[in-house]
Amino acid sequence: MAGPRPDLPLPLPVPVKLKICGVTRVADAVACALAGANWIGLNFHPGSPRRVDQATATAIIAALPAGVEAVGVFVDRPPAEVAEVAARLGLRIVQLHGQEPPEDLLALAHLDIVRAYRLGDAAAVARMASDLEACRSLGRPPDAVLVDACVPGQAGGTGQSIAVDLLAALPPLPRLILAGGLNPDNVAERIATVRPWMVDVASGVETSPGCKDPARVAAFLSAARGLM
Repeated sequence: MAGPRPDLPLPLPVPVKLKICGVTRVADAVACALAGANWIGLNFHPGSPRRVDQATATAIIAALPAGVEAVGVFVDRPPAEVAEVAARLGLRIVQLHGQEPPEDLLALAHLDIVRAYRLGDAAAVARMASDLEACRSLGRPPDAVLVDACVPGQAGGTGQSIAVDLLAALPPLPRLILAGGLNPDNVAERIATVRPWMVDVASGVETSPGCKDPARVAAFLSAARGLM
């Protein structure tokens, strides 16, 4: 097979997209957006130290510049509740970060859905593959798949990384969002290994849960996009 013609430019690599999750303050959300984040994650899980109330979420969404999306993060909530919160706040994207069944995706078909999976062992990867196949069988696969580390009793934001052997066992996922222990020091290496569509960070750019450090946010975004 002939190689590319030397007189034609090679296609530029597509920069990895960036999500800053667990944002709880308007100023942090705006700073993350202006630094280059594509998505701002708003966590509505009552058990999370990064939980945001709906009044604050409304203020954050209103302050985001054009082109930056807010993502509502929910854990094992009834789909009617997720849909109602999304409609009230004007969210287009929701992230299901618990044990939600494939039928929930069908009930939320009018929204863009990120389906999150916490991977602790090979069996969890197999369960993920089975769940995604069930979603496809229902005619409503997720719009993106997020993989996170598994820490018993915690839904996310743990600062723990996914084992390299589990990442190597992932099935092909065209819109893979990589989470789990990412920070400015390791994100470039993880992107080079996994080649995700997007990376997701929470604790790796914080001074305390929910409070983002502008310097660490800038360093994270620079490291993530510098690779590309």
